[in-house]
Amino acid sequence: MKSFKKNKKILLINDFLSSGNIGGSLCRDVLNFYSFDVDFLPTALISNKFSLKPIEIFDSTKFLKNTLEVYKKQGRIYDVVFVGFVLNFDQAKIICDFVKENKIFMVLDPIMGDSGKIYKGLDKNIVEIYKYMTNFSDIIIPNLTEARFLTDKSYEKPHEIIDYFENLGKKIIITSVKENDRYFILAKDKSFIDEEYKYLDKNFGGSGDLFDSIFLANFLKNQDFRLAIKNTRDMIASILNMQILLDDNANEININEILKKL
Repeated sequence: MKSFKKNKKILLINDFLSSGNIGGSLCRDVLNFYSFDVDFLPTALISNKFSLKPIEIFDSTKFLKNTLEVYKKQGRIYDVVFVGFVLNFDQAKIICDFVKENKIFMVLDPIMGDSGKIYKGLDKNIVEIYKYMTNFSDIIIPNLTEARFLTDKSYEKPHEIIDYFENLGKKIIITSVKENDRYFILAKDKSFIDEEYKYLDKNFGGSGDLFDSIFLANFLKNQDFRLAIKNTRDMIASILNMQILLDDNANEININEILKKL
């Protein structure tokens, strides 16, 4: 696993929502809280979250491509590229070409679906797009549904998926595994990592973005994969409990208000 300089610079590539603090905006807020230097490039400008209709989506592929060219001319150097929502294959290729050319460590959240289904409104080739991007990724952070899609549903058991990616030289963190009455995060670093968490019967928008950014911050600070996952589990539990105390009926995490209290 690559080591990092003390002052890390992150290129965050994700969607930007005009209404709601989720997606790239939430990731940037958390990474800024941890004092990282973040450049944020949107893959799409989105009016509101996908669960609300109607919705307006602006494809920012041209801006993404041109801005990366500008950044190369400016000589910007990144320690890590974190990628979340990708709108199409053109964006995937632009990002991966940039990562390959500059030999940058890449963390990927393949945002595709949940509960066994692809999210409505995504590119019909979204699975192939993210499978392509895993070839350039060092750490992949899917939920269980997304992890199964990435392996063409060839493996039913999550431990087999972890081993599949380990054989490819990839670290993978499956964020939502349920077996019997247990809920846990599953990964592997020589031996399996199994971090159990308390399931909350609530749907907070942005919880996946929260996991991504807290994990990345912890991993870059301590460079300990196993410890970063444990710390992320503990931090998210604290944040969600605080959110319930702030507003039990909220469907998003008031991250800025909560971070003030931490």
